[in-house]
Amino acid sequence: MNDPMSIVICLPAGMASFDPGPPETEKRDVRLASEWEADTGGVVGWSSGGWNALALAATHPDLPRLVIASLPYPEEEDPAVDLDAVVAKTLLLYGSADSQTGSSHGSRWQKRLPNARLEMVPGGDHDLLVQMWARVLSHLAPRRARR
Repeated sequence: MNDPMSIVICLPAGMASFDPGPPETEKRDVRLASEWEADTGGVVGWSSGGWNALALAATHPDLPRLVIASLPYPEEEDPAVDLDAVVAKTLLLYGSADSQTGSSHGSRWQKRLPNARLEMVPGGDHDLLVQMWARVLSHLAPRRARR
């Protein structure tokens, strides 16, 4: 089997790094990282950590895939992040029962990011990352052999 591919996981400030689904991560043969590495093949950002994920995608135009989960759409865009430079194939995950974002935030991001697909999770709340980890990995590492 190939060496594990690294996936950068961007979490909300103050939250310790964690693996949302260790069995699925191992099956996909990926390794989670908290910052950009030479073998980074995907980036995921959850909630306010989505801004860090977008910043990485904007500064690394060779990044093939990005997942943004439950990121609130801002009143004003962060001028430090050039959203026009985000060209990665992007999966937007939002929960229909998320009181912080819901479908309206996901729809706004979909309109703003040119290569984005929105998936609404029926009954999903703001803590989608654990619930949808297998889907996240299938987007970020679609060709990684499952063990």
